[in-house]
Amino acid sequence: MRAIQRTLLASTAMLAAVAASSAAHAQAASSDPSVQLEEIIVTSTKRAERLQDVPVSVTALTQDVIERNNVRELGDVVKLSPAISIDYGSQPGNFSIKMRGIGTFSNGIAVESDVAVVIDDVPIGFQAAAFKDLIDVERVEVLRGPQSTLFGKSAIAGVLNIVTAAPSNTFGGKAMALTTDDGEKRAGFTVTGPVNDTVRMRLTVAKSDYDGNLKNLTTGKNVNGSSGLTATAKIEWTPTQSLKLSLAPRFNHNVSSCCASAITELTPGLNYQGEPAFPATLTLRGITFDKNNHFVRADDRIGGGNSEVFGGTARLDYDFGEGSILKGHTVSSITSRDRWKMRDFQDIDGTDQPFLLGFPVASPSGVNSGAVINGYFHARSTTQEFRLTSPGAGRLRYVAGLWYAKNDLDRYLNRGPVLQLARYLAQSTNENYSAYANATLDLTDKLSLTGGARINRQKIRYTFDKTIFASTAPGAATTHQLFGRSDQDDAVTGKIGVQYRWTPDIMTFATYSTGYKGQAYDLVSTFDARIAAQMPVPPETAKNYELGIKSSLLDRRIYFNATLFRADYHGFQTSVTSFLPDGTFLTFLNSVGHLRTQGLELDAVARITSNFRLNGAFAYTDATVVDFPNGPCYSGQPTTVSADPAFVGAPGVCYNTPRTNGRVQNLHGKRLNNTPRYKFSLGGQYDIDLPDDVPFKAFVGATVRWQDDINFALSQDPRTVQKAYGVTDLTVGIADRDGKYKLTAFANNLFDKRYAQGLGNGTSGYSNPAIPTAQGKTWFPGRDAFRYFGARLDVNF
Repeated sequence: MRAIQRTLLASTAMLAAVAASSAAHAQAASSDPSVQLEEIIVTSTKRAERLQDVPVSVTALTQDVIERNNVRELGDVVKLSPAISIDYGSQPGNFSIKMRGIGTFSNGIAVESDVAVVIDDVPIGFQAAAFKDLIDVERVEVLRGPQSTLFGKSAIAGVLNIVTAAPSNTFGGKAMALTTDDGEKRAGFTVTGPVNDTVRMRLTVAKSDYDGNLKNLTTGKNVNGSSGLTATAKIEWTPTQSLKLSLAPRFNHNVSSCCASAITELTPGLNYQGEPAFPATLTLRGITFDKNNHFVRADDRIGGGNSEVFGGTARLDYDFGEGSILKGHTVSSITSRDRWKMRDFQDIDGTDQPFLLGFPVASPSGVNSGAVINGYFHARSTTQEFRLTSPGAGRLRYVAGLWYAKNDLDRYLNRGPVLQLARYLAQSTNENYSAYANATLDLTDKLSLTGGARINRQKIRYTFDKTIFASTAPGAATTHQLFGRSDQDDAVTGKIGVQYRWTPDIMTFATYSTGYKGQAYDLVSTFDARIAAQMPVPPETAKNYELGIKSSLLDRRIYFNATLFRADYHGFQTSVTSFLPDGTFLTFLNSVGHLRTQGLELDAVARITSNFRLNGAFAYTDATVVDFPNGPCYSGQPTTVSADPAFVGAPGVCYNTPRTNGRVQNLHGKRLNNTPRYKFSLGGQYDIDLPDDVPFKAFVGATVRWQDDINFALSQDPRTVQKAYGVTDLTVGIADRDGKYKLTAFANNLFDKRYAQGLGNGTSGYSNPAIPTAQGKTWFPGRDAFRYFGARLDVNF
């Protein structure tokens, strides 16, 4: 930590020296707007402010950066913001966003996320619903660290604040088409303008299709792709200068074939589920096992989800005028209603054979099929916010509000018909009532104090209807178990800080904030009376310290921001995973005693010349376990057995005692999974001037991202380590001088660097009694784990 502090102090001194020389230069010469960066306005404090004035660790991805890097979905944002990573589950309903290494992973619906996704002031009620196409986006703000004071209890690790474009006062629009050599196609259009003197509108429709980068040899089709149709609209009515009403309906339909992993290693001589009639040479015929394998074999419906989102937001903004005690204030009412539903399906045996004919070996079921999962998710979200915003000028600036949210969630799962047999219906409801306020007071022209607080009440309840089968035989007798409970929890979170403006262009800040995430239930297939008696899982809390600098240098040609942070999380809610010998993937919700994440983050944007622009970001993240004595062991880890109930193993030692009733290890000091220690992104574009008689101009751009080693398993499994890698993307193109047309050609992963978004250690259900030491390994490749080329056409009118 001291090394990081020395780095920041040295950076501060260097920046101060550069700023002094640049100030002298600015006095000697007038500003040249062609080489100045535009002012970036953000709403990360629920009011419009300059990015460089906000005492928050935030990265703002502007529209030009988003378009230049072909950002289509949340997974693409990870490439540009080093603090973010995503944990990918066995199907789209289980994806999880992490910030600074912190993010809940759970298969259950009654566990909230740690990172809130907010679109136009409305948080997504169930995080899985956020994994869809992002269209017509004006700005993505990545707020790091606990943001519970302003954004509520689902923002304990951070916020992705997404702002879409507003209707225009003049008629216009744009259209886009994209195609790649590996099967991706996208098209979209936007039209906007005034309907009359008081009404403006904006309509956007986009369609996307991508086949995927794994191939199912059985069907000849690619998998791990998706197709989506998204439509959004905004209608704004300003009947008076003081009043604005808006309505924003939205719709999305997405079908994904996810999330298949290809086998890269498998000990020869194994049979699926131990059945001699189904050796791997049959079920995986035609597949060569190596680190680049991108072939699988499975039934036609290998897995994925079919989802739809219907919803809308209604907003009222009223500005108080002359004669009012609230002159200059704005009162806002923001109401939203969304419904997300998804039907999911998965071929859980990963073969194209009816192996259940001979399974189990001792007493074959005779079922002429494989094993599958079918089910659905439903999420209905309602929110209401009343907000009062003070004028932007004056020594005291504040925002205060009242908040209500209700989320109703359902999960039905039917797994079988023999292997891994399970069936349940889980229903969960959470309601939140809160009041918040956040203020900044200028003590002097240079020194300001900031502070805020939020009072939150959460009410949660659940029912869990589980079907118990007397045996795995078809038609076996069944019984039902019904569990249910309701709970309530109150919490207060807050933030306090100080900021000092050394010059009009350099500001430093220090803040202390707390975070909170409510109680949870572990509503998954392993739920039973024993687990029900232990519910709910206690709340998650955080304490966060930040020290930062924000600067605008060389007459606003460079923005450079740096943040030091340290956060402690107690009662961290996350599921750990394990695989049974038959390939069953299970998760168990844990409340981890204590985690710590600390490090340094850098963000920079530079206008080198009027034609050359760079943007970059760097993160050093030291995210570790401080206290988790009963963490999971990994497959094949040597186990120490002790008859002493009080025995506690040394860190990294797997043990089994009467107290634990299972294999556990002390994870003290171990790094958090899927969190690189070092990660950076650097990109830019150079506009090439051509002779005046040429009707267009040319440009070339590149983006490089690199990250350190990561382990995908919290258990520290040495076989699930993704080594450090870097990916380079290249773009070239032409655009007409009036900005109406732009044609771009691009190569993503130019040097064809393979990398995984997930690694698994296991034999995927393959075994042989004669080979007790059998091993296997799988990988889930990233979208651009294989090099691909494409072209994009943008038209503005």
